[in-house]
Amino acid sequence: MKNFLLPIHLIFVGLWLGCVLTEALFERALLGQGRTQEKILVRLHQRVDVWIEIPAFCIVLVTGALLLATAPASALLHAKIGFALLAIIANVYCVWLVFRRAKAAETEQWQEFAALDHLQHKIGAIVLLGILAAMGIGIYLYSHG
Repeated sequence: MKNFLLPIHLIFVGLWLGCVLTEALFERALLGQGRTQEKILVRLHQRVDVWIEIPAFCIVLVTGALLLATAPASALLHAKIGFALLAIIANVYCVWLVFRRAKAAETEQWQEFAALDHLQHKIGAIVLLGILAAMGIGIYLYSHG
């Protein structure tokens, strides 16, 4: 089962990471370019979250949990799991912020939009760092196992 799950897990980790990086590019390109562009940004970000990001990190969570049964326990494995769970939990919170920010934009609550936007970017950085740390440890474990 490990031979089947690992490639799926890795594909969806890559998809998730690519999604996070793509959203960061959307943010850089459209944020601060006017209210119309920011409304486009929030709708685009919501769609990417619903159709790509949420399914990707959910599949990563499930395949990771299934792979855990075959992995030898170690402190590094526990650190990898910790970083991965941090990234997933932070991403769930970030998705919630994305939807709140979109609602603020649609109702033209621009002060609330700005506050949510600032927090969303901080949490997004935690997501990215968590993914990268878990991947780095995973690569190390795979290459030394």
